[in-house]
Amino acid sequence: MKGGFMNLININNNCYNKSIMSDFLYSQFTDVRYNCILTLFVFIFFVNCTGLVLAEEVSVENNNVIARVNELSVAFRNAANRVLPATVKIVSRIQTTEERNAMSKLIPAIPTTRQRRNPGDNTGTGVLIDPSGIVVTNNHVVTVAREIDVELPDGRTYFARKFRHDPDTDVAVIWLDTEPNEKLPFAAFGDSDKMDICDWVIAVGNPFELDSTVSAGIISAKGRSLQRVSRTEFLQTDAAINPGNSGGPLINLNGEIIGINTAIASRSGGSQGIGFAVPSNNVKWVVDQLIKKDRVDRAWFGVVLTPITQSEASRLGVRMKAGVIVDKVLPGSPSEEAGLLSDDVIIKFDGQPVKEVYQFQRLSERAEINKEHTIDFIRERKLKRVSASAVLLPKDQRRLHFIEDIKMPSHFDSQLGVLLMEASEAMIKRLKMGDKRGLIAITVIPDSRAHRAGLLDGMLITAVDNIPALTIKQYLEAREGSSLSNGITLDIVEPQGTARKIIIKLGTADN
Repeated sequence: MKGGFMNLININNNCYNKSIMSDFLYSQFTDVRYNCILTLFVFIFFVNCTGLVLAEEVSVENNNVIARVNELSVAFRNAANRVLPATVKIVSRIQTTEERNAMSKLIPAIPTTRQRRNPGDNTGTGVLIDPSGIVVTNNHVVTVAREIDVELPDGRTYFARKFRHDPDTDVAVIWLDTEPNEKLPFAAFGDSDKMDICDWVIAVGNPFELDSTVSAGIISAKGRSLQRVSRTEFLQTDAAINPGNSGGPLINLNGEIIGINTAIASRSGGSQGIGFAVPSNNVKWVVDQLIKKDRVDRAWFGVVLTPITQSEASRLGVRMKAGVIVDKVLPGSPSEEAGLLSDDVIIKFDGQPVKEVYQFQRLSERAEINKEHTIDFIRERKLKRVSASAVLLPKDQRRLHFIEDIKMPSHFDSQLGVLLMEASEAMIKRLKMGDKRGLIAITVIPDSRAHRAGLLDGMLITAVDNIPALTIKQYLEAREGSSLSNGITLDIVEPQGTARKIIIKLGTADN
């Protein structure tokens, strides 16, 4: 009985102990569950708070980005608004008003609310650069015009009382027929040399006669060259430029003119993201000359240059971009008299570094005429310096540019003041001279004996004193027996094939 009682007690104790243990385990489980729930709650709270913080940070960042974009939009808007009132439409008419009126009497009147343009009239863009009514545009916009009308964005229309042009840079200046003391809106030039690749630019113009059109882009490249425009480099841009934009301003974000839109590279005739503008620093120099002199006077040194290639750099022992290579020194030129030779590497002109051909061209053509200028160069790995006297480059509109592309025998006749080159098949074909052969007058010095006698750039010399002169050798032999005192007779052929004679005498000019 005792044993059974004790066993019962033990069983009860075990049950109690198990109960205690169960309570303990339950409490532990409850604590764990509570802790898990608490942890989960804290985690969710933390995640939510973090999400709110992150969302708030993202929102703030988005607002900052939008604010910066809006600032750029405002910059574009302000820049465009500075130049839009001064950007004009140019209508180059191939007939005069009188001719159009006479023709209109023969054509039945057609009611219209819009002015009808004469077939063949050319439209382009220009920009006012002076409140008195001076407009800058491209030469190709106005060069064939018999009348020029200029329309302002506010609707005012003016007649061009005169224009002057420079085909070598495709720049022209128009003077508007304004009222006395009338002030027009105008835009200012900026410094194109300060523009760099990827800088923002804005093109303004009248593409397809869509007035006051604005497009934006960047400077894609600098120092580009175009074959048809010989004496300027170009800024390349991806801002949309289309037919009708020619002559319009390319501006920076300050609203300053840093280029004049001139050409596009396109297979379709429309914008494909490759446009070209004459840099403003080149335009300013040309415009200043045209305003002051009605012409552009350029200095000439008689040297043909090429850029340094990798193979040429190795051959000459110079580094890439060290300078420019002298490809040819023209006979009788200032460069020949100074002692420059082929394969010399020019590195400075008047102390200014030269790394590209266009840089030498820009510096040398603006040099003071009839003055000595220094040229630093490398010859056979040694640094040398010479002084060369600048002479005036001819300004005749028929001047040829074959000399930079074709290596033909040439000669500078200092007595007559003309640079001659043996005519190639390409030259003859381009000048439409049929089967004629002879020497092309590449450069006729203004006020020289040849110029005073009527010889102009682009004319073909076939004989001297009735002696055939189809080559430089024949010309020199014929000139040995000629006399300025008695007069030198030249048989010449003009472009398009007209033949005649001119006589050059000692008193024709004294330069």
